[in-house]
Amino acid sequence: MEDTLRNADPSYFARLPLRLLLSFPDHDHEQRFRKFYNKFYYRYAQASLLVGAILIVGDFTADCLAFPSNAGNDLRLSVCLPILGAGLGFSFTQYARMRWQLVMAIFIALVGASLFAILLEIDRQGGMGLKSWVGILNFVFMQIYCFLILGIQFNFALAAGGFILFAFEATMFADSTETTLSFVYFSYHVITLFMLAAGIGWWREYVLRKDFVVQDTLRAAQFALSNQNSILEYEVRKRTNDLTTSQDAAILTLAALVETRDNETGNHVRRTQHYVRELARKLKSHPGFAHALSEKQIEMLFKSAPLHDIGKVGIPDHILRKPGRLEPEEFEIMKTHTTIGHQAIETAQNQLGMKVEFLACVQEIALNHHERWDGGGYPRGLSGADIPVSARLMALADVYDALISERVYKKAFGHDQAVAIIVDGRGRHFDPDVVDAFLAIDDKIKAVADRYRD
Repeated sequence: MEDTLRNADPSYFARLPLRLLLSFPDHDHEQRFRKFYNKFYYRYAQASLLVGAILIVGDFTADCLAFPSNAGNDLRLSVCLPILGAGLGFSFTQYARMRWQLVMAIFIALVGASLFAILLEIDRQGGMGLKSWVGILNFVFMQIYCFLILGIQFNFALAAGGFILFAFEATMFADSTETTLSFVYFSYHVITLFMLAAGIGWWREYVLRKDFVVQDTLRAAQFALSNQNSILEYEVRKRTNDLTTSQDAAILTLAALVETRDNETGNHVRRTQHYVRELARKLKSHPGFAHALSEKQIEMLFKSAPLHDIGKVGIPDHILRKPGRLEPEEFEIMKTHTTIGHQAIETAQNQLGMKVEFLACVQEIALNHHERWDGGGYPRGLSGADIPVSARLMALADVYDALISERVYKKAFGHDQAVAIIVDGRGRHFDPDVVDAFLAIDDKIKAVADRYRD
């Protein structure tokens, strides 16, 4: 539920409160913060133990130079340094890695307790130890180290800092030479210093948690945006697929409508559209055709081809379904199916108030697929490269299929005989380059004819 809320409403984090003891009221969010904290500060805490060991050696060196005869100084190396070394070594174990904050807090507390005992021993031997400015300075350093340098969270630092305060007080109290007034005086100062260090440590983690909230909010917003983009992309794909499906359904419906009026079969439609696609794929790298035969354009040609004879719905039945050859005047009427189809699509686009790429392709094929390379075709008598590429492909595909198909006025020709007729029309009826492409893939053309045979 939290993930759902977080992903749905990034502003949730901006409203996420912090308790005085520095924890988020939401358990799941608190766990994520701890995971982030542990990952980020673990190596930092290890390095701070090493720094602590170096400082212990530095203190020992300074005391030896100032008080060379004081034997208590050696205890820093023999007691404090091994504790820090053990803590550093133990921090590399799997157990410590899983509970490193607790481990670090325990070791720093042990170092503090041992250091205060050593400083008191230095006092007894006549040096400057726990009851001098050195003691206060060491106490302050241990608190700052605990709350800031060590890098553990505030609740662990508070426990360790409190123990260090108790150790300092207990060491002072155990000294039989300490007066009550002196003990109270030292206690006041160390307690106020403890409170100051704790306040700084609290503020450090408070700022860190607030920054984490901001970063988490940003991540949630980015996730939400990414999710929204995915949703939008899905919707675009879905709408595109729906549009494509609707377009395909419209094509099939119109093609079926033409079939109900024409003597040609539905397989003629399927064969010719596959012929056109095979020819287009063969010619797409040809310099004279590349501009008109991209993958998108080829797919559009494939879908548009079934409607090349859509204008036949406007031809009277007694001509369209005549069981024999047409008279000259009947053939003139039959030729108008090209302009009827063109005009029907033009009217549709005018009513839409826009040009539709797919409809424009259908319109182009419907009007021009009976044009001839030598200019002897209809309805406009176009010739050569003036004939649109789509119509040149459709012209060859339509004639080839008519040749291999049986009609009421003729028998079906074989593939080789149909190929010979196509070759004979090269440069007269058909674009020479289209005929050459046809010959190069005639095995594929024949496979299509066999696959969709009536």
